[in-house]
Amino acid sequence: MTMEHLVLSQVSIDFPTPDGPFRALDEVNLKIDKGEFVSIIGHSGCGKSTVLNIVAGLYQATEGGVILDNKEVNEPGPERAVVFQNHSLLPWLSAYENVELAVKRVFKGKKSRAEMKEWIEYNLSLVHMDHAMNKRPDEISGGMKQRVGIARALAMEPQVLLLDEP
Repeated sequence: MTMEHLVLSQVSIDFPTPDGPFRALDEVNLKIDKGEFVSIIGHSGCGKSTVLNIVAGLYQATEGGVILDNKEVNEPGPERAVVFQNHSLLPWLSAYENVELAVKRVFKGKKSRAEMKEWIEYNLSLVHMDHAMNKRPDEISGGMKQRVGIARALAMEPQVLLLDEP
């Protein structure tokens, strides 16, 4: 028996324009079971990123809603990690320190410093970035920046991993 982990129910969103509201999503319904992998495909501008931003809690639906494990999603939370199209790394921090920021926020008081260090290094190694963990974003390629973003998201141990064209 499967249990619905993530549910989008009648999700619609309007964005203001000079000519009035523009409906970017109209009554989107989606049910995802725990452990399921879902890919949303479509042409540029069709709303894929908007769906992810609503699930992430970054946008609020105009109508309908998102339920994650029987709780309404209204704001960002550590149970949902996002890897954006642009890498979203802080340019003055190393790859290690960018991952460390997320790990400290999620695991403060739950893991020792040594455990956090090991966890950060482990997640960077998962994406083959252990060799560049001390490099800043301007010292690595675009693909490597994306891998650091993925390591950061994985290191948070989210229930839902949202990848926007990683």
